[in-house]
Amino acid sequence: MSQRTRVVPIVLAAAIAALAAPAIRAQAPAPGKAAGSVEITVYAAASLRDALGEISKVCEGPTGSHLVYNFGASNDLAQQIVAANKADVFFSADEKWMDHVADAKLVDAGSRRALLSNRLAVVAPADSALAVGGAADLASAAVKRLALANPEAVPAGKYAKAWLEKAGVWDKVRERIVPGTDVRATLATVEAGAVDAGIVYKTDAAMSSRVRVLYIVPEAEGPRIVYPVAALGGDRPHLDVARRVVECFAGRDARGVFERLGFVAIEPAGGS
Repeated sequence: MSQRTRVVPIVLAAAIAALAAPAIRAQAPAPGKAAGSVEITVYAAASLRDALGEISKVCEGPTGSHLVYNFGASNDLAQQIVAANKADVFFSADEKWMDHVADAKLVDAGSRRALLSNRLAVVAPADSALAVGGAADLASAAVKRLALANPEAVPAGKYAKAWLEKAGVWDKVRERIVPGTDVRATLATVEAGAVDAGIVYKTDAAMSSRVRVLYIVPEAEGPRIVYPVAALGGDRPHLDVARRVVECFAGRDARGVFERLGFVAIEPAGGS
């Protein structure tokens, strides 16, 4: 049997609308952009979408920035940064992909910090009668299809695989895995009822009324989840502003948003 995860075919219909942006006069700020602010592009893990949407309101004014986001799987974002060097800030869902960008000499090392942690959650469609009390239950006959973000590359999937391996059930469930492009795609697969269960971050599960949380993986059971953030160098034109944005993401007001949405703030070395 192949040692690679077998993909269970699932076809999900999606509608994509392309909208042409209207031309903007050179002397006028873009919609939502304050006069004199600098556009800062933030490449951020998909699981941060809701939190950073709120935090923009906290950080744009004090930092003199207009924040534009590109959300996705951290592995894809890291590869885009290395290929094109278009981002000003990278907010990854694991250290490995930040290291990948650092190896390309594109991370402003002085601004890098491990900012957040998270927990894994097993979820099922809201009307599911499935019960899960631990990893072993995912190997039962009741779970024919199990959604994860791609466990070969995407942080959420890699964390989930590490938990299942530690529990000794990965080899029993690997043939049932439905891999997603990122954690939000995995959540959508569960919401659509295309699988019996899925493993996502606790923070993503909390944002959906269309799934039911079956199990929160205890910190002692799961891998350590770390979200590092850093400004990017590599001759980026607004490094000073990007550094201020990173500082704001680590500040008290932003921390309040992250914690309200279920993230765990990591204290800097020596406390705060």
